[in-house]
Amino acid sequence: MSNTGGRRLKQWLIEQIKSGQYSGLEWEDDSLTMFRIPWKHAGKQDYNQEVDASIFKAWAVFKGKFKEGEKAEPATWKTRLRCALNKSPDFEEVTDRSQLDISEPYKVYRIVPEEEQKRILPTWLVSKLVKGVSSLPMHEV
Repeated sequence: MSNTGGRRLKQWLIEQIKSGQYSGLEWEDDSLTMFRIPWKHAGKQDYNQEVDASIFKAWAVFKGKFKEGEKAEPATWKTRLRCALNKSPDFEEVTDRSQLDISEPYKVYRIVPEEEQKRILPTWLVSKLVKGVSSLPMHEV
């Protein structure tokens, strides 16, 4: 099951939101185009790995990066899901709706419709393209 592409992230995440099994993972709007994902820092006094890292752990299990009995690495799980969301053209963080300085912090992401994706290059690709161009001698640009 570890052979999953970017489109699988969208499908998987929508299934998790619909399941209602992860506290704080919920739709942000009635049109089901934005969702909240819990984003509590492990250093918080009331942090509970079983609850606060559960969606990140589920992604690691789904991707084949974690099996029960292995050493738990919630920070790594969180990083993997964050990177997958940032890399995927299906998602865009809505920073002005995210709430990171409250007792139950969360980030908000928008599901980007496919017709919009054709016009948007992922940030990581833009930086690679710019870096590639800037490394060429000026007479070749």
